[in-house]
Amino acid sequence: MRALLVEDEALVALIAEEALSGFGFRVTVAGSGAEARRAFAEGGLDLAVIDVGLPDIKGYDLAGELRSQAPDLPILMASGYDAGDVAARFPDDTRVRALGKPYTEGDLAEAIRSLGLQIQG
Repeated sequence: MRALLVEDEALVALIAEEALSGFGFRVTVAGSGAEARRAFAEGGLDLAVIDVGLPDIKGYDLAGELRSQAPDLPILMASGYDAGDVAARFPDDTRVRALGKPYTEGDLAEAIRSLGLQIQG
C-alpha cells in the first residue's frame, strides 16, 4: 500500500511517516501542495493524509483537487481545528475523515480503519 503524507511541520511528518510505515504503507512525504501534486501524479495511492494548514494552499483545496481526480481515494484531513469543518466541506463524501491534531499513532490507526483500510499492527 502507498500513502501520501502532506505535512509541513517536520517533526509531525517524521512521526506520522514512521507510524504509517509501521502500518505497512510505503510513504511519500510532501511539505507543500506543489510537492503533493507531483507525488500524486505518480499514481498508485491508497491513502492521503493532508494537513489543513499548508504553506502554499489550503489542505481542503488540495483534497478537493485530489478528490476530483481520484474519487475513491481515502483522505484524512489532519487539523487542530473543529472536526465538524471537515464534515461541512465534504458533507456527502464517506472517503474523507477528520483527524484531530495532535494525534497519536492509535488515533491515526483508528482513522485509517474508519476509511475501510486494513493495516498492520
